Amino acid sequence: MNVLPSRLDPRWRDVATGKLGGNWRLLAVKLMMQRIRTATHADPSPANVMKCAGEIHDFFEKNQKIAGADLAELFH
Repeated sequence: MNVLPSRLDPRWRDVATGKLGGNWRLLAVKLMMQRIRTATHADPSPANVMKCAGEIHDFFEKNQKIAGADLAELFH
């Protein structure tokens, strides 16, 4: 199983803003990332980006078993 980076890892913010990402395999991840990137594009404030980054972290924390391939692609 992949090690989940800390919620405070700055790479989560890069994922939220689209600076870091991959070819998402899991449909749930694709949909979440589309929604989050739209939200961070509409409101790029640090507070909103942190909120969105936290949401991504929480998703991967809860779904490591099914989303492990996408997590591995992010943090290889």
